[in-house]
Amino acid sequence: MRAIQRLMLVLASWLVGSGCVYYNGIYNAQAEARLADAKLRRDDDGEATARFQRSAAIAETVLVRHPKSKWRSRALYIAARSGAMAAQCERAMPRLQQLLAGTTLNANERDRSRLALASCEVRNGLSADARPRLDSMFRSTDREIARLSRVWAARAALSMGDRDAVAAYLGNLDAGVLQWELISASMSAREYARIESLLVQRARLGDYREDVPRALRELITDGRHEAAERIVAQYDAARVRDDSRARMHYALGDMHERTGLDSIARRHLYAARTLAQRDTVTAREANARLALIDLKRVASLRELDTLVARQDSVVWRTRFAREVAERVLLFRVLLGRGDPESASLYLAAEIARDSLRAPRLAQTLFLRIARESPSSPLVPNAWYAAALLVPDSAAAWQRHVLLDFGNSAVAARLRGEDPASRPDFLSTPELLIFNWADALRIWSDSVRKLRLPPKPAGSR
Repeated sequence: MRAIQRLMLVLASWLVGSGCVYYNGIYNAQAEARLADAKLRRDDDGEATARFQRSAAIAETVLVRHPKSKWRSRALYIAARSGAMAAQCERAMPRLQQLLAGTTLNANERDRSRLALASCEVRNGLSADARPRLDSMFRSTDREIARLSRVWAARAALSMGDRDAVAAYLGNLDAGVLQWELISASMSAREYARIESLLVQRARLGDYREDVPRALRELITDGRHEAAERIVAQYDAARVRDDSRARMHYALGDMHERTGLDSIARRHLYAARTLAQRDTVTAREANARLALIDLKRVASLRELDTLVARQDSVVWRTRFAREVAERVLLFRVLLGRGDPESASLYLAAEIARDSLRAPRLAQTLFLRIARESPSSPLVPNAWYAAALLVPDSAAAWQRHVLLDFGNSAVAARLRGEDPASRPDFLSTPELLIFNWADALRIWSDSVRKLRLPPKPAGSR
């Protein structure tokens, strides 16, 4: 009787242990894998990867704790396949090869294992090996395996630089994640027509990613202003999140301002400021950009001071506004030097023109040199620089250079002669370099002090 009882206890213990292996291990690992597959069907690769990682980790626990369990082969399959789908390929690939060489897998598991192995081959740069394997699964009776094999075949083609094959592999699939990968690859290859086409498709679906502002900037850099406008209009129509729309409008406003399309830039920057929350970086940067556009209309130092004072402290704390403030500081350092030849004033005018992008202010300063320092060797350069900023007066001011400063390097250049033969060809740049170096030293020291973090209270 006691022998029978002991046998029953051993059997019960075995059954309980076997059940624990299944319910605490295999069951949970399979559940995570199923959830991961569901995320893949929705193109949520990030969440799918996290689920596959958990599935593989649970299955690994079964392999370690129960090496002789009857569930071992099942745990090995889950650990290998989930590990591969989670990009843990170093351990997964030899296991998948071992499983595919054996007879423990059913037909569906075999196809899933082949797909997982191919995904690792693509990730490890073995796309040429992966493509034939993936091609053979396009007609699988399992629709998800057929779909994913086409997706991974497209990724393989993409990794091999065969971007034209991607569309053929995808066919009518709406593989959003892969299309973003193709957009990224096309940006690297500067294939702007393809970028435009793909972004229009994603925009119609309201599918926004953080790559969009960068893509918009690149399209505008390539001169595709209408394409960028069309993409943002599609996203606006799809009613994606306001903060995402704000970033897109800011990108367009920033780029249009850089290319001199101020009215269009202003419209987008106002939209960015409206869509963004008031205290967000995007709203502050938009305000700073709008202030820079206003700088272009500034014609005097008083107007510059008024514009700077009008911006609140929140705006001046933005990265872009700090850069502008540092340019203004350099401008003021040069303006306050007062050397006899007005070299510092000339350099301040160049800062106004090139860094602050305030052409009217620059013109005022160039003409001031000609008026206040008539004996300076920089006067013909100042007249010429002012002429370039005011096309209507350019011809008259250039004639003035030719008549009154005919022996200057600038006059020689206007006549089509070699300016290097003139005495001021080298002396004028040397004068500017000397004053620039001295002013830059003062400015750099000031900027360094401004950038130092505040000292803690009570410290000396």
